[in-house]
Amino acid sequence: MNLYIEGYRTQNKKLVEDITSAAYFYVYDLVGGRFARHITLDIKLTRNLKNKTGAYGFCQIMDDVDKPREFEIEIDASTEHDFRQILTWIAHECIHLKQFVKGELYDYEDETVQWKTKRYKLHMAYDDMPWEREAYRLETKLYDKWEGCV
Repeated sequence: MNLYIEGYRTQNKKLVEDITSAAYFYVYDLVGGRFARHITLDIKLTRNLKNKTGAYGFCQIMDDVDKPREFEIEIDASTEHDFRQILTWIAHECIHLKQFVKGELYDYEDETVQWKTKRYKLHMAYDDMPWEREAYRLETKLYDKWEGCV
């Protein structure tokens, strides 16, 4: 996997080391080595992302949506958030990366999303989106699994 980390708080060596370790662990654990070798991931640490966008993080495909291998994850890295919280949000977004890579989640240009075998309109409540429910269900487990290995 090619990993790039940029933005706010990247001068904090411990944070960058933890993000690097966790991101590699998350991606290899979620998609396996065969896919992970071909992934390029750019993690952008942004100050006050939640205030600017209403979200703590995003995962975006940066190349071919039919066979995605390049991703950008943007995370709120404001100083009021501790490392554990930032790494848990990265775990959440890496779960979305897995969903894209494995073809479980596909965004259409007509404001609909394919989740596994069913197509959904994006006008549903955020908490009702099954791909978000999966990411929330697994994020802490994934973080704890990484933490148990370091």
